[in-house]
Amino acid sequence: MDALLEWDKQLFLILNQLFSPSWDTFWLAVTNAITWLPLYAVLIGRLIKNSNSHSTWIFRIALSLVGLLLWDQGANFVKELIARPRPCQEELEGIRILVHCSAYGFFSAHAANTFGLAFLMRKWLKPSWFPILIGVAFIQSFSRIHVGVHFPLDLLAGALWGIFISTILVRIDSKFS
Repeated sequence: MDALLEWDKQLFLILNQLFSPSWDTFWLAVTNAITWLPLYAVLIGRLIKNSNSHSTWIFRIALSLVGLLLWDQGANFVKELIARPRPCQEELEGIRILVHCSAYGFFSAHAANTFGLAFLMRKWLKPSWFPILIGVAFIQSFSRIHVGVHFPLDLLAGALWGIFISTILVRIDSKFS
């Protein structure tokens, strides 16, 4: 386990320093959830348009909100349970820290939310949306490394949590559709 955590730290340091400081403004925008509100509004519009009934889109939006709650609060629960310090809390030489640094980072709620949403919408929207949403999930997750608040394994675990919860929500949807 120690070797895996050391590898995670070393990979973090490489990725955190991959882009020059001239990219900081871009990555700060990417990591900010407000940046993505127009995309989420479009997704809601597409979800409504692609649903065959009023009750279907209402149910799916409700499931999405349940997903958001489970992805986000699941991450917060596990962060307190595992209590793995964020990279910005450790004394790592050369680390770039661009945002507020809370205590614990395992696992990433950003990754859980974005990957969970991508896999949830994959079943409800046209297939052309999935690569876009996966791209957003990867870019937003990477931004968490660039700003100094998550190790790569934090992101991987968050992504897996998001996919797991979305799989359950899709099954619930298929039972009621």
